[in-house]
Amino acid sequence: MVSGSRFAAVALLALLIAVTPALAHAPFFPGDEQSAITVENPTESRVIYDTLPDGPAARYYRFRVEEGERIYATLQVPRAGEFVPGIVLAGPGIEGSGPVPPYVEVPEGAGASAVPGRLPERPEYEPFTPSKLYPLARIDITAPATGDYTLAVYTSGEGGNYALALGSVESYTLAEWVCIPVDLVRIHCHEGQPLVLILAPMIAVLAAGAVLLLLRRRPLSLFVLAGSAAGLLFIGGGAMTLSQTAIAAIGTDPGAAILLTLALALIPVILGALALRVALRERVGAGERAAMAVLGVLGLFVWAGLVIGPLLAFTAALMPARRRITR
Repeated sequence: MVSGSRFAAVALLALLIAVTPALAHAPFFPGDEQSAITVENPTESRVIYDTLPDGPAARYYRFRVEEGERIYATLQVPRAGEFVPGIVLAGPGIEGSGPVPPYVEVPEGAGASAVPGRLPERPEYEPFTPSKLYPLARIDITAPATGDYTLAVYTSGEGGNYALALGSVESYTLAEWVCIPVDLVRIHCHEGQPLVLILAPMIAVLAAGAVLLLLRRRPLSLFVLAGSAAGLLFIGGGAMTLSQTAIAAIGTDPGAAILLTLALALIPVILGALALRVALRERVGAGERAAMAVLGVLGLFVWAGLVIGPLLAFTAALMPARRRITR
């Protein structure tokens, strides 16, 4: 019979796997080499992490939608300051609303609507990244006609980093889902955090784990090394999420949303503890290898171990079964 605590853990894990794709947004980093970005499937939800130089300057995103489809976009910045960009939507049938800055290009024959950015008094808490963000502007309309539309992010003064969320239909490819842990590191770098600060919890867990393994003074097989490294990476990933939760919660009102973030942090820690328990068993057989494979699959789905952790769990699962030597 499954104990109540184990059942609750399994239920929570299943719930997170079910609801996270429906609530999170796929990140996208276009780079600096293009002045205009073509957005495929603009109704699918994604967040574009981009940068504007000092103004007057504008960055353009072009997409095609059918009449009646929803055009949804929100603009955010990671910190309060002089950089407060706005957005302009241009396309067929768009009715003018607000003056369009003269340096923003509008396609010939298209209507345009400008939404200046307004910095809120307090940032909002985003539970999946986790991050704090300042929402500046939003567009939410039904496309008046089928055709090509352009969304411009503009600034007349100081430049900086911003996040542009497009679309409202949540959809992921397998590659996008698996790579989210690495993308989260890039997101925090985009926010202005030093890489060493982002990775510090992971480095601390790996260092402490390595010391404890050496103190065991027992032979370390390839299964033990790969499985233990996977477990430590899982735990380190959870520690990174907890660290970012603390950073994001300062100055915001996370409310109940923080419980979801804590669950996203706790589950990798639990998986890591299980991986360590399996890796350090006295007897290593087919059951232990199968357990490592299952933990690797779960790790991929819950963003544990920066992708490397699940890969090491799979590696451990391929190690030959044998009895470990004891003192």
